[in-house]
Amino acid sequence: MTGGLEVKCEVAGKWFLVRGYLPLPGEYTLIKEFPGGVTVNLFAVIPERLFSVLSSRLKEDYAAILFRIYDQYQLTTFGMERDVVIDLIVDYMEQKDQFFEQALADEIWEESLDTPAGSRDRAAFILRKLESTGWLAGEVYSNYVQYISLPDYAIKILDVLDKIRRHRQVEYQGFVYATYTLLHAPEADRQGNLALEKAYEQTEQLINGLKSLNHNIKRYIERVLAEKEPREILKIHFQDYMTEIIDQSYHRLKTSDNVSRYRPKIVARLNQWYGDPVWVDRAANLEVQRERYPDLSAARQGIYRSLDYIRQAYTGLDDLLEEIDRRNARYANASFQQLKYILNSSRDTEGQLTEILKFLAEQRTSGGKRPDEQLPAGLSGLFGFFTQEFLSTDSLYTGREAVRHHQPQEVHELETVDPARRQERLRHFQQRLERRMTREKINAWIMGKLAGREEIYARELGIAEMDDFIKLVYASAYSRSRRVSYRVERKDRPRVTAAGGSFEFKDLRLKRK
Repeated sequence: MTGGLEVKCEVAGKWFLVRGYLPLPGEYTLIKEFPGGVTVNLFAVIPERLFSVLSSRLKEDYAAILFRIYDQYQLTTFGMERDVVIDLIVDYMEQKDQFFEQALADEIWEESLDTPAGSRDRAAFILRKLESTGWLAGEVYSNYVQYISLPDYAIKILDVLDKIRRHRQVEYQGFVYATYTLLHAPEADRQGNLALEKAYEQTEQLINGLKSLNHNIKRYIERVLAEKEPREILKIHFQDYMTEIIDQSYHRLKTSDNVSRYRPKIVARLNQWYGDPVWVDRAANLEVQRERYPDLSAARQGIYRSLDYIRQAYTGLDDLLEEIDRRNARYANASFQQLKYILNSSRDTEGQLTEILKFLAEQRTSGGKRPDEQLPAGLSGLFGFFTQEFLSTDSLYTGREAVRHHQPQEVHELETVDPARRQERLRHFQQRLERRMTREKINAWIMGKLAGREEIYARELGIAEMDDFIKLVYASAYSRSRRVSYRVERKDRPRVTAAGGSFEFKDLRLKRK
């Protein structure tokens, strides 16, 4: 037939409008997309050779150049002049060594059978290659000046890659609170569709972030188990893991952005809307007016799907949080056991077995051998390791015994305590209480050191003996408490020494709250 046909279709819960010709199936043209759009082949959206530059010999250099252009592009309104982009590439090339120049010359010769001598000519080759692969796009404006811009897909991809290379962690603080605020805002009943849409996005980011946190803890477990130096294990634990996982993510998840603070009210509001057909119809009408759904029935289904997703996400969040807790505990145990294994120098049975295992591990991996290769001929028959599937009375392992309940004997006569001994015990107990490092004592010590100042550095605290050093450790540990009047900045602080080099610590900055 020659006449056109417009059809509203639903594919995997996503609506779109197409115009085609009978008999169907046949050629069709997309007229309008509804929520989610149409799922198409990935390389129908991005160029087929887009990732070729990131898999070439100069992939690190191409990536660095793209990030430089991306950083500069964010500061512009429309785009960058072509000469400015050439200057950026030339500036990068001038910082490289002769190996880069030779590799670039070989690539230019392979692709164009040319050997440009000037740096701007070589930079122009790189720019043309980034344009041909689809990372950059050129356009001539009305002033006859050629500008370079980044396509929309390139901006999204570079944004994700930039976050990965900078190790940017998801900030969980605010996701739950933002969802609660959106659902309970005064305008939520009148513009419920917008409130629900934004709450859906916040919930999706929260769930994806928690999954990433769970995976990151697993990655740290693998890093710790692969390390052989105690210093590196301690660095991973007290610097990398504490900064990236505990301070930025896990601590906030357990305190300021705790799910339990807002979850009951979030679920209650979702249940209220779910059981209110008037509110659902009003929100569905607004979605149809925004042309996000083709009709009222499809809009209602979309509203109910969003309500279900958020409600199920929050009601089932405990399983994910428990898995994060278990993995965090598993990381702490793995870090301790690996450190204990490396530092074990005792001569008991455990220490001797540790030395034997270390020797066998060195024999397997020395000389470029793979870990799965056989031991040398003289050692292969000495040991037979196998997995013990069950325990019996003949097993070497001594099983744990159940807790035995103590049966106290009846007291017939009361013993008298010597008054002098009582006073001595009380005095000893009083001294222990005075030496105890409480939050109140540490807070008073820091505030006394501040003496009217707004901030003070650790090097100015007068660390002269062990008690002073212990107070500094407690001051850092108690800084997150609400019961102290100061806070501590640890990030990027240099290390200093005190008492003639007897103590070494970070030069923490302690500020008055």
